Amino acid sequence: MPKFKVLKEGVNEALIEKTHQKIQSFIQKLFHEDEVITLDGTYSFTFGTVSVNVRVLPWHTEDVLVEVFSYVAEEIELTPSVMEELLRLNATTHFGAFGLTFDNSVIFSYSLAGANLDLNEFTAAVQTVATVADSYDELLKEFNV
Repeated sequence: MPKFKVLKEGVNEALIEKTHQKIQSFIQKLFHEDEVITLDGTYSFTFGTVSVNVRVLPWHTEDVLVEVFSYVAEEIELTPSVMEELLRLNATTHFGAFGLTFDNSVIFSYSLAGANLDLNEFTAAVQTVATVADSYDELLKEFNV
């Protein structure tokens, strides 16, 4: 049996709130006051041609997820060549992954454990999602031309 703890299902509301406070403090360090919009617990900012979002989600009793994500392409035809390109990009992208939403929009997301989140890893996640989404949004649209 492994030495690590078995994860227990449940929602840790206090940790969700603590993580939101941490993220708000990080956002104040990384952005000007008017650059980030907060709506229903989701923080959003624009980078290039994309919108980047950060949200805190329940995970288990001792941790939460911090998800940083961006819609990369919407209303594109998901041909085999597009799907193959997304798989190849996932194989070569160090952090985060491309995925499909319920309406077949392409997203790029990067999830972090929130309990011990620090500014360095939060910054890396935000920079990665912003840069990758902004770099690949036009490329993926070109597949439909």
